[in-house]
Amino acid sequence: MNYRLLLVSFLLAIVSSSFAQTAKELFEEGLQLRKDGKSKDAIERFKRAIALKPDYTDAYYEMGWCQNEIKDYTGAIASLRKVRQEWSAVAKVHFELGYAFEKNSQNDSALASYKRCLAINNEYSLAWKQLGYMAYQKDEPKEALEYFAKYEAAAKSPITDYLYWYRKGFCYNGNKEYSNAKSALLKSLEYKKDYLNTYLELGFACSRLKEDDMAINYYKKAIETDPGSHVPYNGIGEVYRDNKKDFAEAMVWYQKTLALNANERKGNFGMGYCLNATGKYEEAINYLKRAIENEKDYVAAYVELGYSYYKTNAYKDALANLNKAISLNPANENGRYYACLVYITLGEKSNAQRMVDELKGLSSRHTAGLQERVNKM
Repeated sequence: MNYRLLLVSFLLAIVSSSFAQTAKELFEEGLQLRKDGKSKDAIERFKRAIALKPDYTDAYYEMGWCQNEIKDYTGAIASLRKVRQEWSAVAKVHFELGYAFEKNSQNDSALASYKRCLAINNEYSLAWKQLGYMAYQKDEPKEALEYFAKYEAAAKSPITDYLYWYRKGFCYNGNKEYSNAKSALLKSLEYKKDYLNTYLELGFACSRLKEDDMAINYYKKAIETDPGSHVPYNGIGEVYRDNKKDFAEAMVWYQKTLALNANERKGNFGMGYCLNATGKYEEAINYLKRAIENEKDYVAAYVELGYSYYKTNAYKDALANLNKAISLNPANENGRYYACLVYITLGEKSNAQRMVDELKGLSSRHTAGLQERVNKM
């Protein structure tokens, strides 16, 4: 009897050893498939390995990595949570889990995972980069730039990712650091010559640096890259409108935008602004109305439309639009300035004085001249 028990135990040990070896072989096959870029096939091998060895943490980790690669973020989260139970002190586990959370729009969990990764290894550069990307997505350029600086400090090799340099340049533009933006965006161009957004942001940075011809050239490069995009036409229009004060040429470019999309808000606003600037107030009205139809809270368009109505003696309509601008942006100065002019024209001294007082509260440069005119009423 004892002999039979020993024999059965021996056979079970052999079978168990065979299964463990088979699980390892499947795992190794999965690793090779992953290296060959065949993540779906790799996942299948890892699943089979786990079926034979349910506590195979290495297989769960590699499967989670591959699930991230094929954008199965829910699956990655499930796999990597199992890994985290066993490898809670391993930085890469928290990074991969954070990445899956981020892509699955679970931002709080993503932040917690990235920060846990960095608590374990403060030099884990990709975690700094992803934190920067999350700040970029939230339109927080200052915070993003702080993370990007830490990413670059921790990076072990040159950063050749065009998208990283584009996003860094975008954030510099958002932070009004236009020279730095230009430098970062030129790096993006080094690694990808046909990315539309890089040319657009370069055009914007150069326009703010008053490098007008360079800005126009970058916008023209954007047009070459994507002739169907209206954005570079608007960009050139703004250079001529705001920097060169060449309103006729600006309108040529805004019309190119409107040829692509007659309802495009910035093209319509630009036309209205330039028509006002050249004394064609009646013509400006329809363009500005169309801009507002396509963006109901377009403060600058309400101000310009109010100005158009003021200059065409439609004072009730002027005040309606100017007051709308002020309600949308309580710190708006131009709306109050033009409203004050309307009240002066109508002889409404108390309302005119109210506008002056509000402008004083905003430390507006318009205050002194308007106060003199109100005093004479």
